[in-house]
Amino acid sequence: MKMGKKFVVRLIAWSALMLYLLCDLIFFTGPLKKQVDKMHNSHVKKMQLDQDRDIIARVFTVPIYLSQVDYGVDEYLWRNGRNRAELTAAERATLRIKVLDELIDHSILREKIALNDDTFPVSQAEITSAIQRFTSRFSTPQQMADTLKGFGFKHKKELEFRIAARLQQNKYIDSKIAPAIAVSVDEARAWYSDHREELTTPERIKARHIFLSKLNHNEQQALAKLEQAKLKLTSTNFDELAKKLSADPRTSQAGGDLQWMQRERLPNDFAEQAFALPLDQPRIIETKIGWHLIVVTAKRSAELANFEQLKPEIIAALETSRRKDAIAQYRQNLRAQHYEKIIVHSELIESPWTH
Repeated sequence: MKMGKKFVVRLIAWSALMLYLLCDLIFFTGPLKKQVDKMHNSHVKKMQLDQDRDIIARVFTVPIYLSQVDYGVDEYLWRNGRNRAELTAAERATLRIKVLDELIDHSILREKIALNDDTFPVSQAEITSAIQRFTSRFSTPQQMADTLKGFGFKHKKELEFRIAARLQQNKYIDSKIAPAIAVSVDEARAWYSDHREELTTPERIKARHIFLSKLNHNEQQALAKLEQAKLKLTSTNFDELAKKLSADPRTSQAGGDLQWMQRERLPNDFAEQAFALPLDQPRIIETKIGWHLIVVTAKRSAELANFEQLKPEIIAALETSRRKDAIAQYRQNLRAQHYEKIIVHSELIESPWTH
C-alpha cells in the first residue's frame, strides 16, 4: 500500500522530534536537559531545606513538623501512663509513623472541610462540653496548664480551636460514612435472634448477710454468735446487727445488703446454698471462708427482654462496631484520591527527639 504524502511528512517530523529529544536529553546537554536538571535540583534543594527545618511532611504544601509528631506521641504516651524515656528507638519510630498518619489525614480533612465550612457548624455548647471532658482528666488546673504547655499549646484558646476543628472533622466524617454504618431493623432483628442466649438475663437473687470469718472464729464461736443474732433478728434490725457483727467490710455499713447477684459471679459453695434458700427465711450457711447468716429477700427468674426493648441498644452497638472500619476505609480512600498532594520525608522518622 502506497503511503500518502501527508503521512510521510508527519513521520519525518515525528522522527526528527524524537531524534532531537534523544540527543538533547542523553547525548548532549541541551536546553531541555538543562531545564529538567534545574527542576530536579530545585526539588532536591526543597527536600533538603524541609529536612533541615524538621519538616517531616507536606500536605497540599502545608508543612507538618517533626515537633508536631512528637507532641502527638507525647499525648499518646500520657494517655497510656508512659513517657519518652520508656521507649526504644524502634517503638519511637512506630509511634511517630502512627501519629504522622493521623496528622496527614487531619490535614486532608481540613482542606475538605474548608470547602464545606458552613455545612458542618460546631456550637459553643459542643466545644464547652468537649473541653469539660478534656479538663476532667486533670487533678489540678496547674497540671492541665503544664500538660498543654508540653503539647505546644500557648493558651487555652488554642485548645478550644483545636477541639472545635476536631469536632467539625468528626461531623464531616460522620456525614460521609453514614450509609456504610446504617443498620436496618431486619439486621438488628437477625442479630437479636443469633444472640438470644447472651442477651438473656440470668436468674438472680437479692440477699442480705452477716458474715463471720474463719480467720477470726472457730466453728463453735461463729455458730453461737449467729444463732443468737438469728433469734434477735427482725425485719427492722438487720441493719443494726450487720453493722455490729459482720466482718464483711463491703456490706456491713450498708446493713449487709448484697444487692442483686447472679450465680455465675459468685463462689460455687456460696451460690449453691444461697440460690436454694426460700424467700424471707434466715439461714446460717458455711463456705470456705466463713459462716453467713443470710436472708434472701427477692428472686428473679432468667428472662429475655423482647426485641423492641433492646432494638435501640442493638442498633447503636452494631453501628459502633461498623464505624471504626468505615472511618478507616474512608480515610484510606482520601489518601488514594490526594496521594500526589502528600510528601513525606521518611528519613526524619529515625531522628532524635525534638524538644
